[in-house]
Amino acid sequence: MKKGLLIIALLAIFGSVGYGLIELRDDNVRLEADIADYRRQLREQTETADERRQEMAQRAGDLQQELAEARNQLVNLSNQLSETREMISPDYERLLQQAREEVAGEQQTVQSSGAARAMSVDPETARAVAAARVPELYGDFVSELELDPDGQERVMSALVEFASMRSQMRADLLSGNLTPQQALDLFGADALSRNLANLLGGDQLAELQQYDNFLNRDAARLIYNETLSRMGASLSGDAQQLALQTVLDELYSEANNFGALVGPDGSMRTAYNSQLEAYDRARRQLQGELDPEQLNQLDRFIDSRRNGVDLVLEASVDESGGLRLRNERVAAENLPN
Repeated sequence: MKKGLLIIALLAIFGSVGYGLIELRDDNVRLEADIADYRRQLREQTETADERRQEMAQRAGDLQQELAEARNQLVNLSNQLSETREMISPDYERLLQQAREEVAGEQQTVQSSGAARAMSVDPETARAVAAARVPELYGDFVSELELDPDGQERVMSALVEFASMRSQMRADLLSGNLTPQQALDLFGADALSRNLANLLGGDQLAELQQYDNFLNRDAARLIYNETLSRMGASLSGDAQQLALQTVLDELYSEANNFGALVGPDGSMRTAYNSQLEAYDRARRQLQGELDPEQLNQLDRFIDSRRNGVDLVLEASVDESGGLRLRNERVAAENLPN
């Protein structure tokens, strides 16, 4: 009995082993089939890649040949053009330069128009902004002019109207659409005192104009101080303040028309050229006051300012009583002639 059970157990074990061997053999068969499939796919991909490389190499050769032919054609055309140019007109170079200048003038006009459109303000918006900002900027000063309440109100209304008109006409100024006199009346060095001459006496007008010049100078100080600080750390502390003070003194001097947007002839281009001279004067004054590294930073700052002019679009007073600005820089090539 025991011998029979043992035989049965052995048969069961051998059967399990045999079954496992069969499964292992099947797995090996499947694995070999998968490997063969992968090899086939890899071979096909390799063949495809070889074909593409050959096609690309052929295409590159064709392109090189086309490029060589194009170069030859270009040389031939250039020679023909030179010969034709000499045959047609001895003044070809002069005519070509004239055409280039005309195109450059047209491009400048387009760029100026684009800059003007970006700064255009409708009358309602201009007046609303002026009504909100002018009292912040001029309220304390007007209250010290020893005027009665009605007189103060009239002066403030005139200041609001003046600021509103400047905002509206700024786009026309940049487009070159103002006459020289119109530009002087709104953007000249004494434009503010001209517009309030019927409301204030001579001394009061002079004080108001001087106060306005100080506001413009403070606005420039904010803009320039930030720009100068970004140029590096060589010019800092007292040296930076000296440089900034010297530059502002020249920019807002009588020689530079007190920093007005237009020159005595009503031209922005004249004001810009005067500004360049002011930078040169400031640079000469500071040459003996700064060390080479500081002077290098100053030169980089001045070079960055030579490429245009700054326009303050909106000024207001912050919580601490300081100026807060919204300004725009107009490239020199966009200034009207």
